[in-house]
Amino acid sequence: MSEIKKEIARKSIHFTGLIYIPAYIYLGREVVLLGIFAALTFSAVFEVLRLKYGLLGAIAREYERNKIGAYIYFGIAAFFVTLFFPVDACFASILVSILGDGVGGIIKRLNFPHSRLSATIVMFLLPFLVSLLLLKPFPSLVACSAGAMVERIERVRGHYLQDNITVPITAAVAYYSVNYFLP
Repeated sequence: MSEIKKEIARKSIHFTGLIYIPAYIYLGREVVLLGIFAALTFSAVFEVLRLKYGLLGAIAREYERNKIGAYIYFGIAAFFVTLFFPVDACFASILVSILGDGVGGIIKRLNFPHSRLSATIVMFLLPFLVSLLLLKPFPSLVACSAGAMVERIERVRGHYLQDNITVPITAAVAYYSVNYFLP
């Protein structure tokens, strides 16, 4: 399977997380928290099986094949963001980490000149434009900028940073902080 086809397959799973926003709107925070907890529980069981039997090896990235999958980290971040932040910060977090990172990840794999920079721009711009339908513009601008910048940081002192944790939490903190100080 080509690299771009693998990335599209990975991100199609990734994009299912956008159900979070309508679920939160129509079912409420408590139901979403229960849903995330249930998904994390199922994912933990699946992760044990995936690591033991090599499931999904065709679409897993090389460095992920023998490590905990990114969806576990994202689920943990989404759970804590939902638990500790108001709805608008949660939506900003989800848009940046699912929509921005999803489309940005596909663009990054296209391997054209400046694809990494283009991916970062898309990771900022796409969730920002969509957020204008739901959220305040300036806090969204800051959250999308912060999330895109944090995604660019891959390692700190030789340690790999898991962007599936750092991006959603950074976007939520950025949105909440700006919204708190500039209501």
